Amino acid sequence: MSDPDSTPSPEPQRTIKIIFISDYICSFCYIGNKSLRDAITGCHDLNVRFDVEFRPFALLCQSSQAEQAKANGGKLPNRREYLARKFGKEQAEAKWKAVEELAQKAGLRLAEDGIVARSILAHRLAVKAYQVGGQEMQGKLNDIIFEAVFADCKDISDIEFLAEAAEKVGLMDKTEATAFLQDTDCKGCVDKMIDAARASGVSGVPSIIIDGKWALNGVQSTECYLQILRKIAQAPSTPNAACSAACMTEGTPIIPVHS
Repeated sequence: MSDPDSTPSPEPQRTIKIIFISDYICSFCYIGNKSLRDAITGCHDLNVRFDVEFRPFALLCQSSQAEQAKANGGKLPNRREYLARKFGKEQAEAKWKAVEELAQKAGLRLAEDGIVARSILAHRLAVKAYQVGGQEMQGKLNDIIFEAVFADCKDISDIEFLAEAAEKVGLMDKTEATAFLQDTDCKGCVDKMIDAARASGVSGVPSIIIDGKWALNGVQSTECYLQILRKIAQAPSTPNAACSAACMTEGTPIIPVHS
């Protein structure tokens, strides 16, 4: 017989895993990172915990960077030149105008130009940060790297810059970080994550997988992320219920992930 004065135990907090596949040279990933974080803050009243893990993707292969540098007198290409070569001048300008509008809405700094550099070293550091300090440490590192690319026009393939970033977030000191970056630690892990993303059909970023069930492709507004996260968080943790909740968000390209 139960005690009528007893109060029911609170339900255990549910954890919703979010995998954010991105590349640091992707402007939409820069914006999506901020929009998603703001949306998670907007779910503070729910009895859920979000665990966000950024995983790597490579938009720029080693050979293409070498070709770009060769065409640019040995220097890394600037962003406007890179986009013009890739899309044509007119389309590149239209795309960048859309980026500027989204960045302004998200409250992000955005320089007019920047350096396009391979991000593999940065990805290795980010994977290590998640292994050591979880989403909090990885998130701080992400902010530093994204701002370096899009606000401060820095070369994120530069070991000294990355070593300083590692020290700032408490991952390791500069000497340790330099040795880490000059070695091959976490390279195999990064390569496997990129290969796995491509094998699952990811061809562009950002690509977000929520709770292992739902994929959301392309950058979305904070409002869109918030609506999706709240509906998934409030639904029973079953695939069909999550589907019903997610599909209530009209016009959002969210699809089930098939195992």
